[in-house]
Amino acid sequence: MKHFLNLLASLLGLFAVTGFGIVISAPIAFAGQNDCAGRAADIIRQAYPTATAGSDGTFVFEDATITLPAPDSVRDDPHAVICRIWPAQPELMLVAVALMTELSDTENEGDIELLMVDSTSLKVKQRLRLEGLVSDDAVRVTSVAFDTARYQLAPGKMAFGLRIALEGSSRPNPFGETTLWLFAIDNDRLKTVLDNIAVGRSEGEWDTMCAGEFHETIRTLSMESSANTAVSDILVSEKVTTTVNKAGKADECNTDEKVTTRKRRVLYEGSQYNVPKDLKRF
Repeated sequence: MKHFLNLLASLLGLFAVTGFGIVISAPIAFAGQNDCAGRAADIIRQAYPTATAGSDGTFVFEDATITLPAPDSVRDDPHAVICRIWPAQPELMLVAVALMTELSDTENEGDIELLMVDSTSLKVKQRLRLEGLVSDDAVRVTSVAFDTARYQLAPGKMAFGLRIALEGSSRPNPFGETTLWLFAIDNDRLKTVLDNIAVGRSEGEWDTMCAGEFHETIRTLSMESSANTAVSDILVSEKVTTTVNKAGKADECNTDEKVTTRKRRVLYEGSQYNVPKDLKRF
């Protein structure tokens, strides 16, 4: 029963999964995303000089609302600006700005603009707008976080990641997913090199008491030398845990668990990695 409750907690709450680069095994933490350190407003003024500041910690740029991070919050608001000093190039700060054109209890619409800014002067060096990345409805975006594991594409060429976590609202049919994008500088431009891969997913159907079936998928990434190109391949190690619960005697909840694993190789083709459709965002 204890095992079942632990599993259910992971299904009802969105899990963060581990990210790897060059055989890196440290988990990606959501803490430490507020390297803005009180400078978020200055970053927004430099990046969006025509934006107007409100009295509620927001800016308005064209038809979009920009929300500044609360001083004591690192992940409460998925629509707030986040910043992260890039360990691979500490002279640069990575910034994700949610440009929200609609915010409500039932539906959100918005883009994310990625900024690379000088860590000292806050001057914008690179920018890339990602349309609709924080748009949602019944399945909600619950967090946005940078992933700065060592994703080494080639000697002297690094990528960084952006993880977006989603969560469904149905208790009988719990659902959660974490998706990863990778970005790098190519020909002096910031570009997408991996257009989303679902690194974690949990889903299931149950009677809200015991009986039901659940599936948890965790994918970890490692960079490996390619036999065909100068850019590394990505080796995806996948673990799928299927759990079937049945009610027993004396209020027992009996659990039967099956684990399967497999590995897949994602290749760099043309200008980015070719992610199979079944590995992409739900």
